[in-house]
Amino acid sequence: MKIKNKKVPGTIAIIMLTICFLVAQDVQEPLPEVNCVPSQLQETVDSLQNELSAYQERESILLKHVNHQVYTITAYLPVDSQEGRYSGVTATGTIAKPNITVAVDPKVVPFNTWVWIDGLGWWKAEDTGNLVKGKKIDLCVSTREVANEFGIRKMRIKILK
Repeated sequence: MKIKNKKVPGTIAIIMLTICFLVAQDVQEPLPEVNCVPSQLQETVDSLQNELSAYQERESILLKHVNHQVYTITAYLPVDSQEGRYSGVTATGTIAKPNITVAVDPKVVPFNTWVWIDGLGWWKAEDTGNLVKGKKIDLCVSTREVANEFGIRKMRIKILK
């Protein structure tokens, strides 16, 4: 979500007026008694502006450390291929978590790196596989149906470095 600085003061003013209006409607006493609200609102506005600035700063720092590329994406189940049972232990020693863990080529995407896959969100590089080489990522999913439905896709990813 991007918020342009030009629109924030206007938005804050609208929020302040709306809150003043709502507070004034709830007050049983005459309207002048509501004069204490603007200072409280200003504190809230200042706090929100500080949070927004901090968010924008974090976002700009994050984007400086992101590598955008197109990868081949497939899906897998965390099962032991020889016994056909759920094992779930990844190459990094963690338990594979569907919709979080991805298998990567650790020469390309280091283990424990967070990867953003457009349309699918954040995933963590915790596993690898014999067929996961180069610009390929294998998503850990919960069912064979999900894996089959996903198929093979070319998708844009962002690697947090």
